[in-house]
Amino acid sequence: MWVIFSDKRINTPPLHLNGERVEENILKILEEIIKVIYSYLPSILSSLVVLIIGYIVGKVTAKAVAGAVKLVKGDESFKKSEIGALLTKAGYPISRILSLLTKLTIYTVTIVTAISVLNIPALEELSVAAVTYVPKFFGAILVFFIGILFTEWIVGFAEGALKEIPLSPKFKSSLAAFLKYAMYIILIFIVFEIADIAPRVISYIAQALFLAIGISVGLALALLFGLGLREEALILLFNEPSGLKEGTIIEINDTVGKIVKITTLMVELETEKGIVFIPKKDFVRKGFKVIKTSEE
Repeated sequence: MWVIFSDKRINTPPLHLNGERVEENILKILEEIIKVIYSYLPSILSSLVVLIIGYIVGKVTAKAVAGAVKLVKGDESFKKSEIGALLTKAGYPISRILSLLTKLTIYTVTIVTAISVLNIPALEELSVAAVTYVPKFFGAILVFFIGILFTEWIVGFAEGALKEIPLSPKFKSSLAAFLKYAMYIILIFIVFEIADIAPRVISYIAQALFLAIGISVGLALALLFGLGLREEALILLFNEPSGLKEGTIIEINDTVGKIVKITTLMVELETEKGIVFIPKKDFVRKGFKVIKTSEE
């Protein structure tokens, strides 16, 4: 008869109904089982030591990471982003997130190492698969959160630089928003690439998306500059009239009215004769007079 224990087999003689032979065979089986357990005992103790050391290292390293992030004021920068504000409000500032990621990474590597020390073939295959993918996964998450901080820093720097350039406020805000979301899209694609999640599909999606953005921008510029809207385009980009606010009473072309609505290229006035629409280019060409502001 064969008794299988883990990856080792214990060869035992066939049991007989004789009482003495049965007891003798049972004792031999127990002896073999004890030998197998004893042979695994050093590996089990080594695994326990690895787990204890890994736990201590994980705790200490996680605290060090959290302290370093707080030292460079990473929580404040992270809070400025939309995602960061939501996570911080939920009790997960960037220092805590990176601390948890550090713990999970070290604990995972520790568990995998402890399993490999046991020298059990089936578990070794699982541990190899985990060791291969886990660093990619946690690396992708780490890159994502660091990318958020970097994106917010770049966008903040760009907004500061745009203040010194004579551009329309709406165009400046639109440009900053475009830069922000474009960087977030690029960041997401990088994260998926690092995590090795459907790389071919992600590559095709990225190419299609940026091609669509390029075509859209090209068409918009063609419509503005190529179809008789050059003056409007210049006003929109560089010379949008200041002082136009909803609720303000103005005078232009001998017309007095209250600004009801301001669109990209038109201003809607409420006059004594009714609603009048005046192109923004007239405000730049001919000028206008503010009679009463909305705050007065």
